[in-house]
Amino acid sequence: MTTAAMAASAPTRAHGTRAAPSRSAQNAPTRLPDGRVLDLVALQRSAGNRAVSALVQRQRHQSGGDSRRPGGAHHAASPMVQRVPVTVPSREETLFNQRGTPGSTPGTAGAAVFGHDRGKTFDLARTGSPEAVVVTVRIRFFQEGRVLSAPDAQGRTHPVNDDNKSVIPPGDARRPFAQNICTTAPAHWNNRATLAGVRAAPGLIDSIFTTDTGGPVRLPIRFRAEPVWDLTSPVDSEVRVFPQSQAAGGPVHPVDAGHFYMNTTANYAGMDLEAIYAHEYGHLIGLSDEYSQSHPQMHALMHGMDPATSAQRSAAMTRESVRRMVLAALIPQLHGRVASAAGEISQQFVRAQAPVRSALGASVRTAMTDPTTIAMLQISVPPTAARLTPYVPRTLAAAARNPANTTAPAAAAVAAEFAPGPIESTLRRLYYSSLNRAATGVTDVGGNLGMHINIEGGSGITPDGRPAVGGATGLWAGGPANAGDLSAVVDQVAGASRTGRVPPLRASGSILRDLTSLPAGWAALAGGAPASMSVATVTNDVKQSLANAFTARVGAIILGGAAPTTTDRLGTFVAGLNGAARIAAAAASTNAVRTFLTSEIEPVVTRSTTSLMAAIGGEVTRIMGTPAEQLALTAPRDPAIASIASAMSTRLAVSSLTATASQIGALRPAVNPGTTAPAQEVTYSTVNMMSDNTDIFRADQFADIATVFNDSGLKRSREGDFRVEMGAT
Repeated sequence: MTTAAMAASAPTRAHGTRAAPSRSAQNAPTRLPDGRVLDLVALQRSAGNRAVSALVQRQRHQSGGDSRRPGGAHHAASPMVQRVPVTVPSREETLFNQRGTPGSTPGTAGAAVFGHDRGKTFDLARTGSPEAVVVTVRIRFFQEGRVLSAPDAQGRTHPVNDDNKSVIPPGDARRPFAQNICTTAPAHWNNRATLAGVRAAPGLIDSIFTTDTGGPVRLPIRFRAEPVWDLTSPVDSEVRVFPQSQAAGGPVHPVDAGHFYMNTTANYAGMDLEAIYAHEYGHLIGLSDEYSQSHPQMHALMHGMDPATSAQRSAAMTRESVRRMVLAALIPQLHGRVASAAGEISQQFVRAQAPVRSALGASVRTAMTDPTTIAMLQISVPPTAARLTPYVPRTLAAAARNPANTTAPAAAAVAAEFAPGPIESTLRRLYYSSLNRAATGVTDVGGNLGMHINIEGGSGITPDGRPAVGGATGLWAGGPANAGDLSAVVDQVAGASRTGRVPPLRASGSILRDLTSLPAGWAALAGGAPASMSVATVTNDVKQSLANAFTARVGAIILGGAAPTTTDRLGTFVAGLNGAARIAAAAASTNAVRTFLTSEIEPVVTRSTTSLMAAIGGEVTRIMGTPAEQLALTAPRDPAIASIASAMSTRLAVSSLTATASQIGALRPAVNPGTTAPAQEVTYSTVNMMSDNTDIFRADQFADIATVFNDSGLKRSREGDFRVEMGAT
């Protein structure tokens, strides 16, 4: 074709417009942002026009360009955080935490209902680098009073809001208080769980546009709280905040998810308030309490946690419940039997005190002249009285040579602590501590699920082992156990009481036999003091006590700043240091004897308690793990324990059946049986943030977040559903 012909065939175009591209230009390969070349024509032939068109649009969107903008220019997309409002389930909850209320039976816990089942709302976002899922709860903080409700059908009252809402004014101390809670409470939930998923490998078409080959995706779950101060903006939760003038606690002002208090000194002293508000934050994201639950409730809760392990965990929980019910019924009598033998035990200890007295005296004498003791006293002399320093070693050495300052205080301490009164106090405290740990300590029901099993009522014993006003209540008073069986077990475990001059014959392994036999091993102390009375142990006590007593007695001389050059002043100095030595020796000796007695008695009571719990556990397992038709054919190792265990097992089973029947009759779910549920003699709590421990969480507590995230539109292309894994990325 000639040049003229080509010109004649060229399309006519207006001034300033771009000539239409030739076919060869349209079909030219396209260079992608990462430098790779894409032949669209070849791709169209293999995949089709529609697929290619969709792919190009997706590629433009992912690279930040948008051909729909004016002029078709590709502008960089501004980073935006997409917050998606979501709703997770919540439930009305029944807590068996009504104790000592009007009309209630001592040793039981009645039911009360809290919360609602309307769901909990919050925002979800996927943001950050590296990416994380952020849960944000908007909380309206305001002021509103509380009053006591009218009595319900059972005569019980509860706090209610007075419907007089108002804004917390700017400058009010409650604003920074609430803002601080918004920072600290969610922080307890961070780094606990991660959403784990997988991004699939790209297909043939996608692989041309991306270098992302797919693989694991891990998104840590972060938590936030945003304060809202007005009364009209949309929020997820509302919290009333009370000023310093209103103390928290009592029947009207308990701390809960809707009521925060600045003044918690009176009724929440010693409690971690950060932990309390972190627990309450858990309610704001839809979680229920896991304390004060009934036996059927806890079964249902464990099924919700993990259906695959719930049967095994439930069986373990039931066995441990019966075991502790048996122990609770025995504790008052066991403890009383051992405490009443303090005089007999003291008598045996006093008869064998000589080796103890001798070993302690030697340790005190050596500790008094220990170089570290001398150095400590020299350091305590201020620089202004430095001339007194040389008098310390010689004076202290002379004091140590005087038996009145060493062996005499040691002997006096042994005699005093071996007397019936102190022995009884030590026995009461140590034995009750051992028994109470076994009855109330945390148990693992399987899979590291810690649980408190609370036998309602009380043992009638104070923490230091003294009788409490009112005595034992509930199952601790014996419950359905036969009195003769209880006495038989006490005789076997503790040993018979001494009624005359001659000690009774006690079974091998009984706690009283083992305690009265302890002095038989003390003769060996002649060869060296035990750890509790060693030179190293006593020296530490001597140094501390001596420093305080030395400063108090010779402080006037030290402050005078001059060496005692006259006989009178030197005599005062020596007398003061001798007096300090006696005080220090007495204090160190008393501590050493008490530690010695604890080291001797504690293993005995611990061994006895462990043995008793094993015996109870054996009978409980036999009774509850043997079919009824075969049970009569298996002989118990201990008939009395077996009888008590059988009675307690029946009691728990009947209580569970009654509670379940009440729940079914009221058409209520097992996890929320309502206030008509019968009061419980045994209640349950998990060891968890939603109960009593701010460091323990479970995957199921974040499962609802995973569910709403998967349905929220926040998943990326080629990502499957995410699941919860514990721990941070």
